[in-house]
Amino acid sequence: MTAAAPLKLVLISRRYPPLIGGAERVLGYLAEALAREGADVAVLTSAVGEAARLPAREEFDQPRSRGGGRLVVHRLPTSPLRFVGTWLYMRNLTRWLKANPVDLAYVSMLKHDAHAALGVAARRGFPVVLRPEGAGDTGDVAWQRKGNFGARIARRCKQADAYIAISRPVRAELTAAGYDADRIHDVPNGAPVPSRPWQRREGWRDAPRAVFVGRLAPEKNLHTLLRAWRIVRGTFPKAKLVLIGEGPERPALASLADELSLGADALAMPGATEDVEAELRAADLFVLPSTEEGMSIALLEAMAVGVPVVASAIPGNRRLIVDFKHGRLAPPDSANGLAAAIVEQWSNFDRAFHMSRAARGRVEREFSIRAVARRHLQLFHDVIARRRSDQGNGV
Repeated sequence: MTAAAPLKLVLISRRYPPLIGGAERVLGYLAEALAREGADVAVLTSAVGEAARLPAREEFDQPRSRGGGRLVVHRLPTSPLRFVGTWLYMRNLTRWLKANPVDLAYVSMLKHDAHAALGVAARRGFPVVLRPEGAGDTGDVAWQRKGNFGARIARRCKQADAYIAISRPVRAELTAAGYDADRIHDVPNGAPVPSRPWQRREGWRDAPRAVFVGRLAPEKNLHTLLRAWRIVRGTFPKAKLVLIGEGPERPALASLADELSLGADALAMPGATEDVEAELRAADLFVLPSTEEGMSIALLEAMAVGVPVVASAIPGNRRLIVDFKHGRLAPPDSANGLAAAIVEQWSNFDRAFHMSRAARGRVEREFSIRAVARRHLQLFHDVIARRRSDQGNGV
């Protein structure tokens, strides 16, 4: 009996590792996991920034749980110029989709990439699944209301075969914006679970270290974290905060650090990293003070590694953290409240350690990238079968 051909999936994201951000890491983890599960995965992304120095086509070997499956990243030519770059990338994305076999396209964000993929799909007949990356003022639906050509892109996005909602706020916004609720599927983000859990450092109390991982952006609420840090150092005078990431808030944060007298012994902003796990293992606490999150991949990664956490008590974080069970939740608008939660985690470190083990166990059960990839594959097969049935019936 002839084995079924591997599913030919195209994952589309304008940014992809080594460009580091939450959405990029999610797509990177998912692409690798889908390939391990036997799919042939082609990632289409732009050759911009650091990626412009990488090969235009790069194939990665993946350990496979069964026959077939590979991962190839295609970095499509573009330009650093804003509008010219978008036009070039969309043109090259369209050309690739027209010229290569595709069973299904999975697109990150309800923006230009989705518009281009749906345009080709309408002519070639393959299904498209769209993935909004967030909710709130910085989310995809908000962008469609405010962005250039947003309304036009929204109309086409509503023709997609299915949508992934990584959180309840994302589902609610899609529904309120007129997307078909029957085509919205609740699938969370996933993270790899390392085989070796985090261990506390010898002598950590002498100079405890907390880390944030993410974009240095307004919604991450890092100004509140810096103000909280000055309070934390009243109890732990040698405590150091490390902000891992890049973003538009870097100059303002540096200025605030000077104002608060947070010198190099108190605060470091080393930029982005490709090895998030190593930064988490070197820390004694992970802190996420955001005012908006869909489902934070950085928080999932910290939980999976097993480092103690403090996160803001917003809906996206409460989806992952039960207060005093998996970590501590703090009010997002209070430097005093955030500082108190951090100090409490370090002052009751045995309890924090046990909460971190419970958090790791939760990720293993509910949010491992392997389980999430399998849920995606089941949805993809269902969508493809439904599309073929509709085509056979002349729909």
